[in-house]
Amino acid sequence: MSSETNTSKKLHQFIPLYGNKKISFEVKDCAQAYLALAKIPKENNDMYEVVISGESNGKSSIKRKGNKCDVTEISTNVLLKCCELLLSFENHLISIGVKDLGKPFISHLATKSFELNFISIDCGDTGTWMLSPLRFEKPIELVTPKESSYQFFRVNEDRRFHFEVCCSRDVQLALTKTPIVADPIYEIVIGGWRNRRSAIRKNRKKIVASVSTPDIVNENNFVEFWISFKNNTIVVSSREYKRSLFMVHRVDKLPDFLFLGVRTGSHATGTWKLYGKSTSL
Repeated sequence: MSSETNTSKKLHQFIPLYGNKKISFEVKDCAQAYLALAKIPKENNDMYEVVISGESNGKSSIKRKGNKCDVTEISTNVLLKCCELLLSFENHLISIGVKDLGKPFISHLATKSFELNFISIDCGDTGTWMLSPLRFEKPIELVTPKESSYQFFRVNEDRRFHFEVCCSRDVQLALTKTPIVADPIYEIVIGGWRNRRSAIRKNRKKIVASVSTPDIVNENNFVEFWISFKNNTIVVSSREYKRSLFMVHRVDKLPDFLFLGVRTGSHATGTWKLYGKSTSL
């Protein structure tokens, strides 16, 4: 089933691609569509910005944010009131065309190789995207430096997330309604307190669950985890730990979380493999 997203706000809403290099989507009710393609779910100078104009004598472009020379711009008039498009990116080439019509209407040969793991969407105050389902091709590898802010991306409709992480301590995840740190928020800490305890924290202050988990994460090896946040219950589990389901928190009503953020604490760098939805465990 396709997912529909209204983009009335200008915050980047990064969606994981999981190895997909061809993405089809339908645009409705907008004069101009904007895409950002990035390696990490944060605005940065290596991401590519795509503008598709539906206005008469409008201009469409593909450019790398941090390089004014790495750009292609053409005059276009794409009907964005109701249009299905195909975006592809591989072998240094980024292309966009109308689906099933063959030749793209704009292509850009990048000046350097790229790894694009996330896409964000924006089509104005009233526009709506309809994204076709994305197949899982491969995990997304991500690094979280010491003392970094959360890197936010959209969660899947299954409200279950599967990942691996290699880190000495302080693995942190945040469940939010928007891609920023704001209440309501639930934070999950795995291997906190010098890799001795794990906890769930509500609204950045109140610890609502805490459990002893000595040596649960490892700086030399990846450890596999699942989190779920449905049926008004947050569950954290790992079949590699001695208790596969090691932390649970139940409430009367969980917020409708749309985003997940990942980071590591001020004393650790983490390497992640993001798998998204998974039926294992």
